[in-house]
Amino acid sequence: MLLAQQPAATPVTGLGNLAHAVNSLDKTVPFYRDLLGLPVNGTRDPLSQMPQPLDAGMSRFTATQGASFRAAAFRIPNASFGWELTEFTGLARKPERFAIQDPGSATLVLRVRDIEGVTAKWKAAGADVVTTGGVPINPTGNPNSKLREIVVRDPDGFFVEFQQPDPMPAVSASTPGDILGASIQIAIEDTDVSRKFYQEALGWNARPSGQWGTNETVLRLIGFEGAQWRITHGAIPEFAADFGLIEYKGVPRVKRTMGAADPGSPAFTLVVRDLDAAVAQWKAAGGTVVTTGGTPVKRANGAGNVFVRDVNGMMWELYTRPAQ
Repeated sequence: MLLAQQPAATPVTGLGNLAHAVNSLDKTVPFYRDLLGLPVNGTRDPLSQMPQPLDAGMSRFTATQGASFRAAAFRIPNASFGWELTEFTGLARKPERFAIQDPGSATLVLRVRDIEGVTAKWKAAGADVVTTGGVPINPTGNPNSKLREIVVRDPDGFFVEFQQPDPMPAVSASTPGDILGASIQIAIEDTDVSRKFYQEALGWNARPSGQWGTNETVLRLIGFEGAQWRITHGAIPEFAADFGLIEYKGVPRVKRTMGAADPGSPAFTLVVRDLDAAVAQWKAAGGTVVTTGGTPVKRANGAGNVFVRDVNGMMWELYTRPAQ
């Protein structure tokens, strides 16, 4: 039985974006902007921007050399975090595809108004459907429930789960478009180790972990058979974003180590109050630093950032804003 652990003080003052590197913005942006209608941050079309060579600081931060970079960032309605696609060119990239059960794999879960319509658009555009049978399913076992879910991959293999809630959330009446909110799921290697790490590194508040279980309908949802899983839900203090940590067993798992430039590689950005202290807390909990040299990149205006890796292999960006 897992003993309750008191979370450490959180270094986090804000949530940024869940992101993944892409092979081509030109191919992936339309799936989110045009098919889902996610609003782009800013007024400029991200596809009109030319890749820019990274300066020395950004090259060290991303642990790349000789790369050019461009990105597209989106707002997610009713979510406390955003969504970002990053494109690195001019260097060798390792385009691996996670299996959904692989430690370090992430899934963007989007609550949608019309799952049939959203799914049809993505399938028509050539998206891979993970869910067995290729259509949204009812995971409840209740034939009267209108809850529907489906898991798909975007052009870079990143997992997206569409959920049509039942009942619809109250915000649906005042939210235009199909997207009504979002959450995040991360596949983990070991529940006890991961809980301890996130509590010590981020002050993460975890609810009790679920028991091992299996369900034929959910196995169809995630596209394989024979697995068991247990889920731990939690959040970073003062922020509503739900993180679901899922440990699988009974199926092969591969712990992959991907870099910032590798298509499909996920990362999550956190704003912290003291970058050096946050890195020290992260390392003391058992995490590592990805940024070249092992220390944050700091700028004259007080801003700084560093890429770190958690115990499951997933990368996180710790960031401080410019001084006021």
